[in-house]
Amino acid sequence: MSRKFQDFMREVETEALREGPRAVAELAEFDAHFRLAGQLLALRKARGLTQRQLSVKAGIQQSEISRIEAAHANPTMMTVFAIARALGAEVRLVPGKRRSPKAKADLRRAAASSARLVRRDR
Repeated sequence: MSRKFQDFMREVETEALREGPRAVAELAEFDAHFRLAGQLLALRKARGLTQRQLSVKAGIQQSEISRIEAAHANPTMMTVFAIARALGAEVRLVPGKRRSPKAKADLRRAAASSARLVRRDR
């Protein structure tokens, strides 16, 4: 059975909503972690740098850069700043995307529907 990543993520979001605010916050942190890894990887490649070259420029071990890009590390802010500086980038906080009221309602309905199905299966 083939399913799209977006469908999978919708299911994960629905499950997080069902579990409550803590699960929703953990999912947001997980998403930010993977987005950062992807952005650093994409920027390094756009700059035409190898991990080794970035390592030298940033003063960070190549193995750590590899772990960060694979989202297997939880870098400190100082490490992120050093990598960003070496890539000619800056680190900023930007307002997050807010879900439309319709999208929120759709997720709530999906969560409620899933909860009813789970209760029926028991």
